[in-house]
Amino acid sequence: LMGLPVAGRAARLAPADLMEEVDFHLLGTPQPVADPKRVEVIEFFYYGCRWCNEFQSHLDRWLQNKPADVQFRYQPAIRNTRWIVLTKAFYALQQMQQLGRLHQSLYQAFHRDNVNLEDQAVLTAWLLKHGVELKPFETLMQSDEIMAKVQAAREMTIAYDVQSTPSVVVDGRYLTNSGLTGGVGRLMEVVEALIAQARVDRRTPPR
Repeated sequence: LMGLPVAGRAARLAPADLMEEVDFHLLGTPQPVADPKRVEVIEFFYYGCRWCNEFQSHLDRWLQNKPADVQFRYQPAIRNTRWIVLTKAFYALQQMQQLGRLHQSLYQAFHRDNVNLEDQAVLTAWLLKHGVELKPFETLMQSDEIMAKVQAAREMTIAYDVQSTPSVVVDGRYLTNSGLTGGVGRLMEVVEALIAQARVDRRTPPR
């Protein structure tokens, strides 16, 4: 792939262009998908990850024209305990139906404005300024329900063998990340080729 002529790089990658263990990994244990009728795409991310922040603009552009047969979701990854506060916040804001309007703002606050959102007191003060009701948020942050989701996120990080962020898993089988693709700029291109491969897999009965 590195040897592609410059003119060829404008063309979309085909599944045949991808190399296993170079562009993607096959998961050792395929994971179930939420909707068997649609190709599943999951982004494993962390708000404090600079590469996830850089990838978000590429992902946003793709989501604006996401194919109808593809189901996408964000999945917080947990690689260490420092990530727990913002992972809890993701689930709390999701439950409060505030996540959609604040997802990008959380990245910007952390990476552009240098707000230490890993500190729960700082995070709570920032959310208050952005119109989030304090009491329901704090109650959720302390709840067993949210901690159970955080534990599930940790288990998913392990089950999907997520070693770095951002990582994208296609159809519970194919994992790629910005390390494999040589940066976030090419990551979505590889994901689209893996989606095409997943469509072929679904049409082809197992031997």
